[in-house]
Amino acid sequence: MATPTTSAPESPKTKAPETAPPTARPSPSRKLAGPGTVCGELQPPVGGPMAAVAVSAGRADCPTALKVFRTYYRPDTPKQGSAGVATVGGWRCASNSAAQASRSGRLSSCQKAAAKIVADVIP
Repeated sequence: MATPTTSAPESPKTKAPETAPPTARPSPSRKLAGPGTVCGELQPPVGGPMAAVAVSAGRADCPTALKVFRTYYRPDTPKQGSAGVATVGGWRCASNSAAQASRSGRLSSCQKAAAKIVADVIP
C-alpha cells in the first residue's frame, strides 16, 4: 500500500502592491509680470544705492528677476568691459556708468528675448 505523502501547505504568494509609474508633476506655474511691475528691492554691492527691480518690457517672473540681479551683482560673477556685461541664466546684463546712473536713475538692465528687467535707483 502506498503511503500518502503530505506536502507543506503552500504559502500564499504575496503580491507586490501595484503602483502607478511615477509621473512628472507639473511645476507650479510662475506668474509673469508685465511692464511697470516692481518686483522688489535689493542692495547692490560696494555700498551702492538701494535699487528697485522691475519689469521694463515684455514679461518676466519676479523671483527670477530678483535672482538674476542678485547673481549679476555678486563680485564672483565674471563681467566684461566698462559696462560689466555678463550673461546670467540666459539674461544679458549690463550696467550704466556712475554718471549715466546719476542722470537716468538706471543702475543696470538685463534682457532675454523680448523681456527686459531693470534695476533703478530708489530716490
